[in-house]
Amino acid sequence: MRVLLFFGLIMLALPFFSQTLIPKAESAFANQLPFNSDFIKSQNIKSITYDIIDKKDLQVAEDKGLLTYYEFNPQGLLNRFYNTSISKVIQREYHSEPIYRHRKKISNGHSYTKTEYVYDTISTVYFYNSSHKLKLKRHQDGLFYESYYYDYSPDEELEKEKRCKETNVSENKSDFKLGAQVVLSEESFKYIYTGKNQYKKICHNDEGLPYKEIIYNLNEDKQPININEQYTVTWITQYSSFTYNPKGQLISAAYKSNSNGDIEQSRTYEYDKNDCLLTEKHFKNGELLKEISYVTDSNKKLTSYIIREANQKSLRIVKLLYQYRN
Repeated sequence: MRVLLFFGLIMLALPFFSQTLIPKAESAFANQLPFNSDFIKSQNIKSITYDIIDKKDLQVAEDKGLLTYYEFNPQGLLNRFYNTSISKVIQREYHSEPIYRHRKKISNGHSYTKTEYVYDTISTVYFYNSSHKLKLKRHQDGLFYESYYYDYSPDEELEKEKRCKETNVSENKSDFKLGAQVVLSEESFKYIYTGKNQYKKICHNDEGLPYKEIIYNLNEDKQPININEQYTVTWITQYSSFTYNPKGQLISAAYKSNSNGDIEQSRTYEYDKNDCLLTEKHFKNGELLKEISYVTDSNKKLTSYIIREANQKSLRIVKLLYQYRN
């Protein structure tokens, strides 16, 4: 049960929980926005769709037809995530014929090019147990599915994780019917509590052998302040650290690893006077890669945000469209 405190239940006691986004340590480096399930539930939000506009510096804004969609269950938990990305850009050339009127040419024919996009579609569905803990996450990319299955102990600690490659044999592809299933990996976990604010997580492979140890250090509010991962048979290490303001809001997250050379990633967060997330910055090896500015209304609901990528000299403007339950 103590691990549950680490994974966010402490947020319920904090004064800023009634808003759309709450950055947390466990999701600091995730691609998805940190939606607050309590706010989603209280507002009866069924889904959120992104209206996305991209703009290069010194160019007009362009709608590329990208789609991002979040769907939530009645408990405010993510039920489905749907996302499109551009896999290929094609420049097609078109020709128009001359225009005649009363046998007199009034316009010459001409040629022009038009940009067309080929999309990749990626979707993920989520299933929960009776305690609202995630029990299955199924990720679709093309014809194949990658699924993660989770088992928990009586204390609701994550005990096992199984990753599988699967096929869908249903004629209606929106209704999943399991066909072939290949187990890609299987892990089990044990926990050792070494102090009031520290515990160790031991990860075992599918042969039952330990391959990684993770040490968690928490603050007095049971929020992680650092996570140290050590692979037992190699020299690979991964280290994460987190800082909070006096209100308990996450203000920075840092990650270091030597698994692919020495890499350091970091995030910083700033909040407005209403305790809503205002700006977020992403760094890699000390270089600013991305800055995100968030706009919330008087009810602390996120209405839009802007992503600025300095190296790409581009802006992405995202407006959130909400659908509510009856």
